[in-house]
Amino acid sequence: MRFGVCAGSEKAREIKEAGFDYIELPLNKVGTVSDDEWKRMKEEVESVSLPVEAFSLLLPKTMKIIGPEYNEKEMLTYLDTAFSRMLETDGRVVSFGSGKSRFIPSGISYKEGWSELVAVTKTIVGKAKEYGVEIAIETLNRNETNLINFLTEGAALSSLTGASLLVDVFHLMKENEPFENIVLCAPFAHAHIAERTGRLYPVEKNEDVISFFSALKKSGYDKRLSIEGKTSDFLSDGPKALKVLKETYMEVYNG
Repeated sequence: MRFGVCAGSEKAREIKEAGFDYIELPLNKVGTVSDDEWKRMKEEVESVSLPVEAFSLLLPKTMKIIGPEYNEKEMLTYLDTAFSRMLETDGRVVSFGSGKSRFIPSGISYKEGWSELVAVTKTIVGKAKEYGVEIAIETLNRNETNLINFLTEGAALSSLTGASLLVDVFHLMKENEPFENIVLCAPFAHAHIAERTGRLYPVEKNEDVISFFSALKKSGYDKRLSIEGKTSDFLSDGPKALKVLKETYMEVYNG
């Protein structure tokens, strides 16, 4: 398994020096900056020979895809830019979290919101296929959105739209969803990790980390795992977390 970090390009050197395999860039920034700024971002990661193997944050926070504010032309124009820039890197998978974008607004029922999300996701997946890009549905806890909060819901959306699925253990734990659902909802295109409390870097081996790796092994997943969390001291926490992830992986997968 390869280990990376969700971060902006300005963190590339620190991520490389900490020993991670790749960086996961935010697509909602990559797809909206100027050509010159995108060139600068690429140069930051290329200068330290750090691959961009995945992308987070499919849509800009202000882009609504459910309700009267949805603008399909605007979304497709954005996706053309974002996906074409993805092709300039090694990354071909992007997480579809974007909780603010897929939030069901007041006045729209859950059934209506679900139907609209299915239709829009099909449109996004269709555009992604034109570029050879994989869309990975990311379930988010209810503090971040009111639609697709459990892996089981994400699996249903995936099966209806042709999208893939991402497992983020932080959101799973926040919703008290059983780890068994990781096996139930496999396969996965990508995975994220952070601590249950505070969404911090996993700098210590604990039962949550061990259980997550055990479930990933049972599900047959062995691709990439990105830290999508918070730290006030990456120079200290980055190497510690990477050590925890590597050691746990070796113990669980080779045990």
